[in-house]
Amino acid sequence: MLLLLLPNKFTEYFYKRYDLDALENKLRTKIEIHDLSNIVNPSWGKVYKGKRNKKAKVFNSISEWKSCFNKISQKEKNLVVYSHIDIHKLNSIIIHYIIFKSKVKVLQSRSLEACLCKTNLQKKVNLKFIVKIIKLTFTNISKILFYFKTKFFSKVVLLLKFKELFILYTGKKKYISPHVLYPLNAEKTTYIKNHSLDYSKFLLNKKKINKKNNLRKHVVFLDSATPYFIGDKELFKHKLNYEPSIWYRNLNVFLKKIEQSFNTKVIIIPHPKVRIAYNPHYDKHFEVCSDVNGTCKLIPKSKFIIAISATTAVSYCVANYKPIVLTYNEQLKKKNPNMLIEMKYMSKVLNTSLINMDKTFNKDKLIKPINKKIYDKYKYEYLTSKEINNKTNCDILNSYFFNKK
Repeated sequence: MLLLLLPNKFTEYFYKRYDLDALENKLRTKIEIHDLSNIVNPSWGKVYKGKRNKKAKVFNSISEWKSCFNKISQKEKNLVVYSHIDIHKLNSIIIHYIIFKSKVKVLQSRSLEACLCKTNLQKKVNLKFIVKIIKLTFTNISKILFYFKTKFFSKVVLLLKFKELFILYTGKKKYISPHVLYPLNAEKTTYIKNHSLDYSKFLLNKKKINKKNNLRKHVVFLDSATPYFIGDKELFKHKLNYEPSIWYRNLNVFLKKIEQSFNTKVIIIPHPKVRIAYNPHYDKHFEVCSDVNGTCKLIPKSKFIIAISATTAVSYCVANYKPIVLTYNEQLKKKNPNMLIEMKYMSKVLNTSLINMDKTFNKDKLIKPINKKIYDKYKYEYLTSKEINNKTNCDILNSYFFNKK
């Protein structure tokens, strides 16, 4: 049995994100999903828009979940706990302790699935930038407290030595990140190559795309959740204080200029967490895609893609050999410099354009020619491996855990 533990509200987004429809059809075992958001992250519910998927069991207390988990662990002889539980609260430690006591197999996914640099290791960092980072950090006491709590609990969880730990990773092993899920201690650790979630979805859907209709018709704009909705940084106590009205006014102007310059239409794809929610700041002139699978459906048919963050969704651009334009604005530059560094790094790695949408752009220089060697290198460093080209993530899980036919 595969038991999936999630720290956030299990919406349709996560059902599609983890390819659970494919897993349910092809995995040679039962799957059960436990939504533990009310226990570990009760305030996160407002971030993930939409109703909970009915396939998840929702728990409201440690004792309620422990009772259910113990029954499962005693009944299922081949139980694999696929845990996405983060470690920044005491309840997270208690959950890990309960799993530890059961001596079951624990599975983690520990890849960034995108080329995000370590901003604190940049070689060229001037004094002005350092002062800015210090100011942003120390004017936010809640962020500092959150940081120290997380550091403390990540050390505490290392006191638990699990029996068997399996680490899923994408691309090259050197890109395994301690920042996705904090490392656990184990008697035996096995590393398993698999496809990134976006690349896996690309593989599952590429046969469904009608090549006759695969014409370059539009430009896709991949939006972030912020500033209208709460983003990941706010979840982790990082207050950005953007001005939404100015942000979206300038965005609408920029996207209309793109349409005029390239004689095409722009389709906005909101961030997956808020894709079904209404954003009143978008100009009604634009088509807004609310399809959970919008990225993998629309990117293959696009002229090029514009993104306002170093998003993992560039995986679809790489897999389909589509040009990418990364963009930012003055507010992001001033209030979230780390994010700009991530985009600069991604732009360098993929040889893409990086522009300030608040300034004029040169149409002829906006889109850089695709270098397939660079895209392929990115694919095999961050998204997948040549050794598993002919396997799906379902095949990989079956071969390691559920090989009985």
